[in-house]
Amino acid sequence: MTAVPAAADVAVVGGGIIGLATAERLTARGASVIVVDEAGATGGATSASGGLVRAFEPESGHAAWAAEGCARYQARGWRGTWPSVRADGSLTLIDQNRLAEATAALETAHAAGHKADILTADEVNRRFPGLTVPGHLLGVLEPQAGWLPAADTARAILRDAGDRLSLRTARATGLLYSSSRVLGLHTSTGPVHADAVLLAAGVGSTALAASAGVHLPLSTRAIGYCLLRTEVPADLPTVVDRTTGAWLRRWDADGTVLAGVACARTGVPATVRAGVTAAEEHRVRTVVRHRCPRLAHARATGGVTAYDTLATDGPGTVTVWPRPRGLVTAVGWNGGGFKLAPAVGRHAAARILEVLNR
Repeated sequence: MTAVPAAADVAVVGGGIIGLATAERLTARGASVIVVDEAGATGGATSASGGLVRAFEPESGHAAWAAEGCARYQARGWRGTWPSVRADGSLTLIDQNRLAEATAALETAHAAGHKADILTADEVNRRFPGLTVPGHLLGVLEPQAGWLPAADTARAILRDAGDRLSLRTARATGLLYSSSRVLGLHTSTGPVHADAVLLAAGVGSTALAASAGVHLPLSTRAIGYCLLRTEVPADLPTVVDRTTGAWLRRWDADGTVLAGVACARTGVPATVRAGVTAAEEHRVRTVVRHRCPRLAHARATGGVTAYDTLATDGPGTVTVWPRPRGLVTAVGWNGGGFKLAPAVGRHAAARILEVLNR
């Protein structure tokens, strides 16, 4: 049986946090949206996100979006319906030689109304006895930042979008387009007709863009998170160590810590599965024990093997393509998409509405 064609003002490929945040802002402005994702909403990389939220972002060129995103999360979204930020505090560790480079990002966070204080290593160690920070590092502490349950937040955004958003659980297989403009999508369940298409499907966006002659270089990168049970100090903040790539946060109230370490391995399958290998667990422990020593021998209770998507030619960005007109991409966030999502969604929606002349 032939599927009945569907139509909307905008088709969004990718039901993760970036795609949903954009779709919600589009529906808030009166546009109709069809979100296409083979895994449904909140699947893919978003389902494995650690959900870290902070305003201080010194390295990706997205300092303003991080500050905006943090503020929106703290406000519980645009309607006050999103989950509350788990305000354990966020501690970002940087080398003291990089302070001058980080100053602009710190000023951006302050200008957006966020409290962020610079601590010496001694101050960090006194304030957080469960951490060990060497003298050449500084800490940027944001007491009102922390983390959110990523999937629950994405589902709340989906609910906020209301009846103007339709979800099609299908695989996008290519763009529908004429010589000059986008007409919609080919999907595994039939065509979707739209005046604009947003590609926010991570590495899957590359092949879709190529179907219309657009070069969009992206790659997957391996990520692995470990759940480690130990006696966790009540005041343990979320920690992001820019010098080692390690990060950790509380997982629950029973002494479990979620910990991970950035990985250089690229080109991995775009899949998410429960559990980590013994080698990955050892790699994570070997790094995070230098900042939280009690994790060196903590009992492992689980983990996640997943991926994120990075742009191979620069930082993630929102791009409006001149040809075919109506194609917009929002990809390549290198694992940082969750904290940026409210700002990226607002910006991407505004650009799409410009394309639609609204």
